[in-house]
Amino acid sequence: MANIECADENIEEVKIDLDLTAGKAYNSLGTQINFAALISRRCSFASMFSLITARPTSGMWKRGRSEIKPLSLSLSSPPHDMSSSFSPFSHLSQEVIDQVIDSLLDTGEPELGISNFYACALVCRSFRHRSQKHIFHSTTILNTSSAASCEDRVDSFHGVLQANPRIASYVRRLHLDIDSVSEWAVDDPVFLQIMKLVTQNWAVGMQLELSVTGGWDNFQFTCNRTFETQFVKPFVTPFITSLDLQDVFNVPISLIAHCPHLVELKLIYVTVEAARPPHAIGIDHSMRPRPLEFTFKYWEETIQILAEAYIDFSHLQRLSASGYHSKELHNTNRILATCCSSLERLELAFEEFDGGLSDVYDLGRIPNLAFLSVSTVGLTYKDDFTNLYNLLRTIPSGKNKMKTIVLAFKSYLGAPWSLAAHLRRLETGSSLIAVLVKIAEREPLMVKFRLDIKVDFGEYFSDEEGEDGEKYKEGPEIKKQVNEEMPSWVTKNLELMTQLSANIALEYDYKFRFPR
Repeated sequence: MANIECADENIEEVKIDLDLTAGKAYNSLGTQINFAALISRRCSFASMFSLITARPTSGMWKRGRSEIKPLSLSLSSPPHDMSSSFSPFSHLSQEVIDQVIDSLLDTGEPELGISNFYACALVCRSFRHRSQKHIFHSTTILNTSSAASCEDRVDSFHGVLQANPRIASYVRRLHLDIDSVSEWAVDDPVFLQIMKLVTQNWAVGMQLELSVTGGWDNFQFTCNRTFETQFVKPFVTPFITSLDLQDVFNVPISLIAHCPHLVELKLIYVTVEAARPPHAIGIDHSMRPRPLEFTFKYWEETIQILAEAYIDFSHLQRLSASGYHSKELHNTNRILATCCSSLERLELAFEEFDGGLSDVYDLGRIPNLAFLSVSTVGLTYKDDFTNLYNLLRTIPSGKNKMKTIVLAFKSYLGAPWSLAAHLRRLETGSSLIAVLVKIAEREPLMVKFRLDIKVDFGEYFSDEEGEDGEKYKEGPEIKKQVNEEMPSWVTKNLELMTQLSANIALEYDYKFRFPR
């Protein structure tokens, strides 16, 4: 913990406790503050301050226990005479400064994002390199706004690397927005020089990511052979540990199949080339990736092709599968059969439940499964609940390692707007709760219900009568009713659950969508 005392001619003296290990700063009242905002406000070129500090004692660092002793700092307003030439942070070790900069990675204010590091890079020389490391960690080289804009971006980044070669060593995640106006870059000498500079510091064992997004115009790769030989083979497949492809079609197989160090694979709206011509790079099956995490959405044909020959799923620990119809994801069973002994986390998401889930997914064959998420179940559809109920019944009650089950529901709430009737299938004592209690017979189980309820006001107002002569409620009255009824319903069911099972911890997360 470092103690920082700030004084300003316009404000009272402020004492700040900076917890370097937790990456947080607190004022004298114990309230967490935004240290990045303080730094950028007080340490800009326009308003430089002087830093006076006692020299740290020789026992400041205890490396064996990674302990930092308190360090007293005093920040004061800049004197009228700015002739002093020493660095404002000259008495702080670079190691301490780096920890301060690193702590801004988790500020609790995501909207600030990378701007924290932009501000810190302008403070002083000792802040610059560490800030640049975070700024360029994730870099977007190509964009899809226009060919001219894309070319300017490539040239500008190349100029940055020429002026400061150190920047290239900071890049660990490359993002390419690619379509017809930017695909030319994979054969462009300047772009390829950038890739050479960036990847010359890459090595096996680093966490290296490639993200490619095709936009909304159904982009298809048309220069696959050039893409393979110029970009994929020399710069991508020997190193990357994470591959994220979204909205790209006709992807060359080698981009996926030749990544032996791949840990995480994400395919969202992706198709692979149907056939490889004779002059294409030969696929070396000894380089097949063995990912630990796999996420995909739609296009079952792609999964079938990859699972048959190009990816080894036998070490998979996390699988996230999404589709429009539940019956369309039958090829995930091929993956589950391969990774049944290693899989620990399974996430299934459908827009429509239209098939017997238990016929496709037998969770009893996955002995190490600890986390299950299923969404989105129609709250008022009997068939949806039957499918979900039968799926959960495949989890053996006596022998399972299940720790968490997350179930997401959607529904429409209309007249007479009674939540108790609407949520009857989730009440304690229902068949769904009964099967969850059975799963948790021997071990504690966290169950999370996520409710997304759209409230339909209809076209009626309080001065109109229905067929039975009753007057319909106004929108504000309906909103008040459901907002008051829901907390009571949750409290009642939580209390009943504690009486029914000591092993289940129940959690509700709900939101209402009201007409505007």
